[in-house]
Amino acid sequence: MKIQDLGTESESGNDIIQTEETLSEVLNVEKEYERILSLSPGVCAFQGYLPEETAGRLFYEGDITQELPRIQGISYQENPHVALTDLAYLRMLYYGLDGNTYVGEMIVNQKIKEDVLHIFRELYENRYPIERMVLVDEYAGEDEASMEANNTSAFNYRTIAGSDKLSNHSYGMAVDLNPKYNPYVKQVNGSSICQPESSGAYADRTKEFDYKIDEYDLAYQLFTQAGFTWGGSWNSVKDYQHFEKE
Repeated sequence: MKIQDLGTESESGNDIIQTEETLSEVLNVEKEYERILSLSPGVCAFQGYLPEETAGRLFYEGDITQELPRIQGISYQENPHVALTDLAYLRMLYYGLDGNTYVGEMIVNQKIKEDVLHIFRELYENRYPIERMVLVDEYAGEDEASMEANNTSAFNYRTIAGSDKLSNHSYGMAVDLNPKYNPYVKQVNGSSICQPESSGAYADRTKEFDYKIDEYDLAYQLFTQAGFTWGGSWNSVKDYQHFEKE
């Protein structure tokens, strides 16, 4: 609602009372919006679920050049494959495991930024629980450490574990969601090898537990509807946290 649309005074004075009340509401929304904009990623922004009139505008693309000092030489390295201009720095909200609203951040490829903004806004509106959402640089670019912290992330210029092939995360074309509960699982000599290492209890997907991604999960539905492939449907290995787009 625009302030100039709030109404005009009538003979009874009722309209001006309504205008003053609505103006106060708008100003309060703007004040809350500005407050949350100033918060650092990972910080609790609101106790509970943030009303839509404020939350909707808090899913947006920021200026990635301002983040370069944080990521240079860690998740981002000068390379012939991905330029900084190919990437988008996103600020979003997420609904924490404790039921509160947090400020999140993510770097993705420009090609999927609108998909990702839409998906995570839908997840927030449906109170989909996410434990953490900060850049992998907060963990010195170490994928294992980020996963152990159950950190939801995307861009990280690195190779696939055990190979010299670049991961789709290197291009910002993949997102890992709640990785501790949705590990990468590989069968070796009849045993399950998990990443992160502490996630063995979540390797058996026939079990029921909180935060499990499967074909009935909202995140799975939103990502696949947007044309992403889920790592949980792969044959040779399973990567239940992983969604990627070609």
